[in-house]
Amino acid sequence: MSTGEGVFQFNAKRGYLVERGEKTRLLRDVSLSGKILETLLHVRAVGNDLKFNSGRCGKAGQLVPVSDGSPHLLVAEATVGGAG
Repeated sequence: MSTGEGVFQFNAKRGYLVERGEKTRLLRDVSLSGKILETLLHVRAVGNDLKFNSGRCGKAGQLVPVSDGSPHLLVAEATVGGAG
């Protein structure tokens, strides 16, 4: 499967488990994957802390500027993996 089919996978340095509305456990080196539209249906809260990061992407000496960013999200259901 691929992003063209609506599938994604990305990693983050850290994430938090939320239980009963409280952050309870730090998760390190987390990996989140799933189907884009299904995951969006499970977003329960969106933070007001939108930030963007810039960088470069490429290969064989060919680089293009890229960026990514998002506010913090609370997702009720997701496929998560990582070091714990």
